[in-house]
Amino acid sequence: MIRGLACVIALGAALAVPGRVRAEPAGDAVALLPLDADRSLEIYGQPVASEIARALVAGAVQVVVVGPRMAVPERARLIVDGTIALGKAGAVTISLRIRNKVDGVVLDNLSASAPGVARIDSAASELSARVLPIVRDRLAALHRAVEGARAEPRPAAPAAPALQPVLVAITDERKSAEAGPLPAALETAATSWTQGHRRPLQKTDPGKLATAAGDLAIGFWILDFTVDDLPDATRLQAARARVRVQIIRAHSVVFDRIVATDSVLGEPGLARPELAARVAREVLAILRPHMRRSVPSWQ
Repeated sequence: MIRGLACVIALGAALAVPGRVRAEPAGDAVALLPLDADRSLEIYGQPVASEIARALVAGAVQVVVVGPRMAVPERARLIVDGTIALGKAGAVTISLRIRNKVDGVVLDNLSASAPGVARIDSAASELSARVLPIVRDRLAALHRAVEGARAEPRPAAPAAPALQPVLVAITDERKSAEAGPLPAALETAATSWTQGHRRPLQKTDPGKLATAAGDLAIGFWILDFTVDDLPDATRLQAARARVRVQIIRAHSVVFDRIVATDSVLGEPGLARPELAARVAREVLAILRPHMRRSVPSWQ
């Protein structure tokens, strides 16, 4: 028995070399942990595990012998561990369990007994012969489950719901015959605003806001837009606007007020369209909290 045990110890040392473990080819593997043993049987824990590993390797099963401070490798599909216990009249029982590495569920339990430590190698040999076909069957079952999952047709992803556009009407109500830059600036700012809420903008006629198809419509009526040069050495420009804004949800008016901006400053030489863009953004900034209150989904 002592000679056989020495061979098993040598095999355990060879399988436990870290470099050789890393050299295993990629694929499914069985992680073999040292067997827990009573204090008087601790010397047999690693050799018995190595005898189990020898039988698995001889049966073309990839094995990684995991030391006490080693983590179970990712490529392991099964874990084999167990105990060596001393029973009545000096009998020794070796118990093994085979677990699923993913969830830790115990798949199989098996054991073998010897009348004493002098025959522990025979118990280890018996378990080695029995564990090989069980491990093979379990690995094959795992493969079939994976292949079956791959073969099942995956349901088509549901089509994303079509985003309803926000209907927007912009009109210049001023008496001046000159076309100012604020309507175009408001359209640009409103387009960016609705797109930020993942809703496209669709222009419509102001007279059709209440009856147009759609769940949300916004009307802008420009009542006033003025630009003045400040009478001081700064040569800054000051622009301000008054815009009537109407918000309609499901053909019902939920907001109808005049938005008046404070003076919006522009540096000397700033082009009118750029200054109008600042004023348009200010109009929407004033409107934003009213929009959230009037349209709860607009967050």
